[in-house]
Amino acid sequence: MPTAPVAPRSFVFTLAAGCAVMGLGQAALFTFQPLLIAATGLSLSRVNSAFAIGSALFLIGAPLWALVGDRVGRRPVLVIALLGFAASHVALLALTLAARRGGLGADATWWWLAASRVAYGLTVSGLVSSGQAWVGATVVTGECLGALLRLSAGLTAGRLIGPVLASATLALDPLGPLWLVALIAWPVLLATARLVEPPPHTSHVASRPLPLRELLGLLWRFWPLAFATQCALGLVQYVAGMWLAARFGWSPTRAAATLGGMLTTAGVGALLVQLWLVPRLSPRWVPAAGGLLVASIALMPLWHHPAAPWLGFVGMSLALAVMVPAYSHQAAKVVPPAQQGRVSGSIAAAHTVGYTVSAALAGWLFELGPDWPLWLAVASAAVAACQLLLLGRRPQAAFVNVS
Repeated sequence: MPTAPVAPRSFVFTLAAGCAVMGLGQAALFTFQPLLIAATGLSLSRVNSAFAIGSALFLIGAPLWALVGDRVGRRPVLVIALLGFAASHVALLALTLAARRGGLGADATWWWLAASRVAYGLTVSGLVSSGQAWVGATVVTGECLGALLRLSAGLTAGRLIGPVLASATLALDPLGPLWLVALIAWPVLLATARLVEPPPHTSHVASRPLPLRELLGLLWRFWPLAFATQCALGLVQYVAGMWLAARFGWSPTRAAATLGGMLTTAGVGALLVQLWLVPRLSPRWVPAAGGLLVASIALMPLWHHPAAPWLGFVGMSLALAVMVPAYSHQAAKVVPPAQQGRVSGSIAAAHTVGYTVSAALAGWLFELGPDWPLWLAVASAAVAACQLLLLGRRPQAAFVNVS
């Protein structure tokens, strides 16, 4: 059977650039949040509540947009996602400018902020999952993992350069980070709008969509893995700053500065792993990443030394840089190309649930004891490691072909 043509580099690069825009926006959020609070006069809790609404909508938007992409094509979904990113941040900039002039009350300011984040959550939630689905449906199997890694690398690169660019823009304008996120998506939006949907290739014709029950039977085994990895990550991230201060008696300023250094170092390591190591890594070594995840998190509460969190964050980042693209690729292999959106959407939903659960538990567990969230993260990582090992031992289902 003829295989699908390899997607051109410019196609994958454009999708990766869209992921980088999303990652940059997520990272820059922490930079412009104090500017937003100072300009609007809203409390931190009220601002965070609006941002939480936008994040929660990813649980609805990611699987929904993936299904829409399966029906109408991925390019329209990606265009809507990038347009939503740009428009929501333009609205955020306009809100900040209006609030600085004193023309808005506190309630009106919050509702405007919440509306911009609702628009963000309902649209941008389709960006990564639709990009992954487009890769899964377009790129030949031998090249698919490499393309997925480039998308993950784009997201990582955006998160790395976001704080740097946002800080640099402060020298140009006090609201520079807001201008940055309001304008950064437009060039990528234009490039995405020019992408051409590939014609149906042989694998689309030869494979029929799976019945829903059969599809869920193939995908359900990946959901606990996706949930557990993100739950472990979130439990560590949500308490990291406070844990450093409590563990070593550091001031909040020192803890924040150290955490920033650890995140940057871990991000650089993850980017290098995604671009260089994983494409050359034999699949039989992927379960070892689960063991690295468990050991890296456990090192933090077990070893009372300032080097422990550095090693823990770097190890955790490297493990996830291997695990997430690997199981995403593995899930894509068991589903026909025409249903790739259901794969990426369901995994994105499991990620969102895991991260949301970790947000709900982290603070409460930290009040019981600073190490408690980390030990639950170790348990979540162990579940993910076991699930990854089991997946590696199961034979992969083939596409269902028309006889």
